[in-house]
This record gives sequence, C-alpha cells and structure tokens, in this order.
Amino acid sequence: MHILLFSWRDIKNPKAGGSELYFHEISKKLVENGNKVTWICGAWNGCKKEEVVDGIKILRAGSELSLYLLAPLAYFKLKEKPDIIIDLENGIPFFTPLYAKERKILHIHHVHHDVWFKEALGKGIKEKIIASIGYFLEAKIMPFVYKGQKIITISKSSAEEINKLGFGKVIGVVNPAIEIKVNPNIRRTSYPSILFLNRIKKYKGADVLIRAFLRICNEKEMKNAVLYICGDGDYLKEIKELAKGEERIKILGKIIEKEKYELMNKCWFFINPSFKEGWGIVNIEANYFGMPVIGSDVGGIKDSVINNKTGLLFKYGDEKELAEKILELIKDKKLRQKLSKNGFKWARSFSWDKTSKQYLDILKKRL
Repeated sequence: MHILLFSWRDIKNPKAGGSELYFHEISKKLVENGNKVTWICGAWNGCKKEEVVDGIKILRAGSELSLYLLAPLAYFKLKEKPDIIIDLENGIPFFTPLYAKERKILHIHHVHHDVWFKEALGKGIKEKIIASIGYFLEAKIMPFVYKGQKIITISKSSAEEINKLGFGKVIGVVNPAIEIKVNPNIRRTSYPSILFLNRIKKYKGADVLIRAFLRICNEKEMKNAVLYICGDGDYLKEIKELAKGEERIKILGKIIEKEKYELMNKCWFFINPSFKEGWGIVNIEANYFGMPVIGSDVGGIKDSVINNKTGLLFKYGDEKELAEKILELIKDKKLRQKLSKNGFKWARSFSWDKTSKQYLDILKKRL
C-alpha cells in the first residue's frame, strides 16, 4: 500500500527527536516489506525540498509552523494519492479530515495540554501566544474536526488520557522499540555516575535533577559523584546557570551516538525527570546497557519504566524524593543489580520488526 505521513519534522531535521525516530524506523520496515511511504514535513535552512531517505520519500515545505498551512497544497500536488494517511499530531494537528478523502489514522504520541504552558512559563509574549494557540487548537478545535477518528498511540497512559478527552477512539497502542547495533561493553565507573540524556526543554526536568543533585552532593555516599547532562535545546542557558560552580555536574551538550553508548556503558544509572513523555525510548536504551532508570511517575515514563523492577519512580518535580531515590540506588548495590538485570531483559523484548508489524496490521484493518 501507499502510506502518506504528515509530520512536523523528519529524521534529518536538526531538531528531530523520539517521535521522528519512531516513525522513521517504522517507515523503513514498511518499505522493506514492499510498501510505499511518503512524508510531508517541515523544512529548515539548507535542507533539500525533496529526497529519499532509507527508501522513504520526503517532501518538505515551509517551516515547522507554516508547514501546517502549506501541507494541504503539498497533498494536492501529489501525483500518486495514498491508500491511507497517518496524521501525526505533535501538539498542533494537520486537520487532514478537512481536505483529504482517503482513510486516515490520527496518531498522538501524548496529549500536550499542560506541556504548552509549562514550556511558555517565563518566556516572552511570542511563546505565550503560540502556547495559547496550540492549546486552543488541541483542546477545542481538534475534538470537533477529528470526532470519531481512529487513533493510534504509543502507551497505555496516553490511550487513557486521549479517550477521556474525546479526541476519537484509540484502536491501537504500539510501543516504540530500539535498534542498537553495538553490544554492551559495560565498564562502570569506580565513582557514582549519573546520566541525563534528553532535549533540554523546560518540561524535560533537567532543572529538577540538578537541584536534587545539589541537595545531596555533600553526602558521604556522593563523594566524587558525577552528573552528566547531555542534550541541546532552548533551556540550556538556564541549566548551565543553575549548575554554575559545581564541577561535578558535566554539561556536555549534544553528543553523537558513539558518545551516548560510551556513557551508557559506564554510568551507574539513568534519570528521566520529564513532566510528560509519550513513552521514553531513551529509558529502554538505558536498560539495554543494564542501567536502572529513575523516572518521574507520569504518563509515558511509568509505562516504559516498571517501578521496582527496571527502575524507580518519583513524583514529578519533587526534588527531595528524587534525591532520596538517587541516594537509595547509590547505597544499595543489590538493588542496582536487580534493576539492571530486569532492565536488560525488558529492553530486549522490543524490536522495530515487531512494532512495524503491529502498526501495519492496524493500517490494513482501516482499508
């Protein structure tokens, strides 16, 4: 079949994240199995307007925001119309029911309601206006336009939230997977080492982690402890200011895959203190390298981190509880080993072959 995906970014976008990885890997598998996949997505300075990546035809138009106005034009220019459309909502929907007649799947990683204002907090008028528009489109207009639409999401938590808000009917939950082409070469540091790796956005919670670390950094168990903060984003300046003066907090910025795997091989455990996630692929990647994960007890993270089995959960934003969980894992080697063993096994239950088959089966049922 010919599958058309509307997405705000593609895998080559400098700001690409977990959502783009998810659909790129699924699209690759769909192409390998004889399907045709086309993406309509946003452009950026210096990019090609059209190219084929891993067999996927990528059509780029406008910017991340103007794309939503130009997407219908890109759709009407298609020489070959699709059999089915995946409308990927990343906070702002494409409203494909208003102009595309083909059968559709609305894909929602997670509901952004509170995230809009969490991100805009303390920022300028422009950001607050965008947040207000995004919230209005998602909360008020989207349920009307997509009424009765079939929806796929990536976690049980997201499915429950979507069904409550009345966007449509969730007909499938398809978890993300991982595909790491290197074998773990685990050599843990002699000192306590903690890893954070995510986009540096306000809602991702790196500030909560830094404050928790500073709260306990003088404890005897924390002697020589190091916190690695990896990633890039519009909250990086604030994070650097917060960590200023503490040499044991290493802010590395954006890193390449090889560096990521090196850190996952050597660090004791991983922390994901985000306000909300669709799932949290990086949690499963950490488990692949035998790292327990301390995560906030929120939608998505509580699906990818099994509390007291592959990691520990804490109340989002509670830096005191997070500090306690950090100390608990540092002190209790047997607990670390138990969580590590379980996480190692849990990570190997996910594959893109299985994920893409689940997704394709749902698409076929819509035809």
